[in-house]
Amino acid sequence: MSRFACLAVSLFALVLTAPGCAEAWNVGDADAALTISTGDAALVLDVVNYPGTSTAVLDEDAGLDSRAAANIAAHRAGADGVTLTADDNFFDDVAELDAIPYVGALAFDQLIAYAHAHPAPAAETVEGVLFRGWESEAVVWGVNNATVEELDVGAALESRAAQNLVARRPFASVTAMGPVAYVGVVALGALRDYADVWFAEMHDAGDAAPALAGTFDGVAFDEATAQTALEIANGATSAQLTAHGITAAPAAAMVAARPYATLAAVAAVSGIGSATMQALHGYAQSGAWAPAGAGTACVTTFQDAVQPHLADVLLMSESDRPLTIVAFPGAGATAPTAASVLALAGAPAGSTAELRDAANYFANLEPASDTADAAAAAAIQAAFGSLLTD
Repeated sequence: MSRFACLAVSLFALVLTAPGCAEAWNVGDADAALTISTGDAALVLDVVNYPGTSTAVLDEDAGLDSRAAANIAAHRAGADGVTLTADDNFFDDVAELDAIPYVGALAFDQLIAYAHAHPAPAAETVEGVLFRGWESEAVVWGVNNATVEELDVGAALESRAAQNLVARRPFASVTAMGPVAYVGVVALGALRDYADVWFAEMHDAGDAAPALAGTFDGVAFDEATAQTALEIANGATSAQLTAHGITAAPAAAMVAARPYATLAAVAAVSGIGSATMQALHGYAQSGAWAPAGAGTACVTTFQDAVQPHLADVLLMSESDRPLTIVAFPGAGATAPTAASVLALAGAPAGSTAELRDAANYFANLEPASDTADAAAAAAIQAAFGSLLTD
């Protein structure tokens, strides 16, 4: 690969570890402190923010002190004490949860264990619109079941957005709705605002969170692994799939047949068999897949800092080349290897890659013209230093 290609790919590995995505949280008091990872923090927040996580669930199922359980539920319900009303006070971060009376290191240990065994629906950020896990669950259920009229009038969507959503369903996530024509920030906000109505209807209908677990082509998936595998089947690129053990033909077939509502639908695709489902199972359990939307803010921040300077620089290689930022969301959870970088880049057979210090890139940047901004290379290097951490 040319140096330019290596730079383009290395941005993916670095961008997704940018500051602003905290690596750990410290909770509890000085005598009983606990450090929890960002992943565990997200799982816990999804659980305590889920409207179905009642005082009884926190007390009896998660094993919390009854006072901690009652205080968490009361905080979430707000002043009126009723769930899913205008004054609900969801937990924005671990610090807010840690501040609840009788919630300390022991409570977090219990919540982490419960969240791993009984994960709540994960939050999603789509085109900058944040959907808490329960909102995502409710919107997916609502859009998959609503009439065009309900979406148009009840959820206040523009009629073309409503018609297009009905035509494209079923959806496995809100992220899958983002590319639908006329579904933008305004429509996504309207869907989120209607989530409380759908959540109540969904639970009244006894239709909440349909189980995804099961055995498909001889491969057994528990609920958590099945949820991650379904996200991968609906969101991973062919390059990401092949980088994690799925051969090219089944990977292409999986991408072409999207979207999926269940893993049974994935397994039913022509060309997908036990070997593919086993590789998908391994990918889901590897920790390499980031939840939908993860890293988007970090990538955007980096792009905003670097993009304005790219026209003023070239990279010296066999021939001088312009630079392009390339990101692979969901692929930055593990350190890159030569094989994984080549697979993500879709490099032709016979290509090679090697790890080099980032300083090599800066040393080979040169002005794109006599009138180029002389400070462009320095600005790019500064963005690496301030925004990238690995």
